[in-house]
Amino acid sequence: MSDAKWAGFLGLAMLGWCWVVPAQSEAPKVEAPPTIQPVAPEQSGAVPPVAASSVPPEQLKALRERVERYWEARQSRDVKTLYELESAARPGGWLKLEHAMGLQGLPVRKVKVDDMRIEGDKGITRISAEVMIGTIGWTKQTVTDPWVLLEGQWYHETSRN
Repeated sequence: MSDAKWAGFLGLAMLGWCWVVPAQSEAPKVEAPPTIQPVAPEQSGAVPPVAASSVPPEQLKALRERVERYWEARQSRDVKTLYELESAARPGGWLKLEHAMGLQGLPVRKVKVDDMRIEGDKGITRISAEVMIGTIGWTKQTVTDPWVLLEGQWYHETSRN
């Protein structure tokens, strides 16, 4: 076979492969529905179950107490408490008290802990609340809120944003 014919054949074969292979390699993806854990009433002190059974219940309780304290402080605009619960405010951290006013964020109300789990030294919570957004008013929002375990105590993982 001549070089020109061989190159044409090879080009057609490659073109056909590009069309066929992705179609064959893309099997339908079946995603499991997200697991939503039951939420205990706000004042009950109960801790929602966690997927990993290796997490001690006292760790979940300690995390829940800190999360609730943090979000109560956000609602009341208590900068001192917010600062104390931030990971970057610990000794040697980059967050200084004089810059802590930025921790308040937008005004929030009706805060609820929807989900909470622990993965090693990380705590992941899902929080829903109403947020005051300028002239729009109170708007329902849900956020994922990260926590970190440092020297046996849970701290809100401070974002540099």
